[in-house]
Amino acid sequence: MKISNKLIILFLLAIGFNKISSAQDKMLLRGKPDTLQIKVIEIGADEVKYKLWPIDADMPIMVEKKDRIRKIVFANGTIIRFAEDEFSNPENYTSQKKMAIKMDMFSPIRNVLSFSYEYSIKPGMSLEGGLGFIGVSSFTNNEWFNYNEVDGGFIRAGIKFINQPDYYMKGMRYAHILKGAYIKPEIMLMYHENFSSRNYYYSYGGIPTSSSTRKAKVNGAAVFLNFGKQWVFSDIFCVDFYLGPGIGYKKVRKYLNGNEVPNRYNDISDVGGFGFISFTEQNNKLSFCVQTGLKVGILIGAKNANK
Repeated sequence: MKISNKLIILFLLAIGFNKISSAQDKMLLRGKPDTLQIKVIEIGADEVKYKLWPIDADMPIMVEKKDRIRKIVFANGTIIRFAEDEFSNPENYTSQKKMAIKMDMFSPIRNVLSFSYEYSIKPGMSLEGGLGFIGVSSFTNNEWFNYNEVDGGFIRAGIKFINQPDYYMKGMRYAHILKGAYIKPEIMLMYHENFSSRNYYYSYGGIPTSSSTRKAKVNGAAVFLNFGKQWVFSDIFCVDFYLGPGIGYKKVRKYLNGNEVPNRYNDISDVGGFGFISFTEQNNKLSFCVQTGLKVGILIGAKNANK
């Protein structure tokens, strides 16, 4: 009776072992729609060893490079996904900060304060948006013409595509996920109001006999293709320089003493290039434009302590 119980136990163990050893895995390769039925033997640093299903003792062991494998689905439901290359493998950058807050250092020269926020959505691609506040200081005034106030702002948004090398070597990756040369398509919307006043005299130095107030309302929009490079230092600071040609327009409405007056001239250079500089300043017409800047910022975001 005891021998019979032992035989039953051994038989059940043998069935369980055979079931486990014959578990079926699935492998999906890049660029191929078919799913391979396999049994994974070993996952190494650069390759995966397996046998085709159904397995046989005489069947040779197959080898596949990991960068050619999209994912492996094990019999127990576990899924392992493989990056196409080290540059695009997010696991290589889990210890790095992926967000930055930056200020354009040239913007105060144009009477503007400009800030931006960058967020890495994946290796080689970031989203960046920004705000600009127009009218942060006063213009030089004189007794004849006081161009003393400008109020407004702009918003901008773009996608940054960070450059990758023409060819890869084993183990190559970005030094930092936010670092490198890039191109960035970007759109900008802007609005500002310019205020000025003028005094009229019969004789110089006397008491003004009359005055006028003028106002210009400016709407603008532009699309740029920025070329730039960003440097990252110690995962703390970043410096971003860019130059972007584009196509834009500005629509200007002018007022005298509170009443709208016709804009007699197409030249609108007197309203200022606070958001971007247009080379062909014509009211409400498309024109070639350009922007440039030097941004300095800090990186934010918690690091993965396990890396």
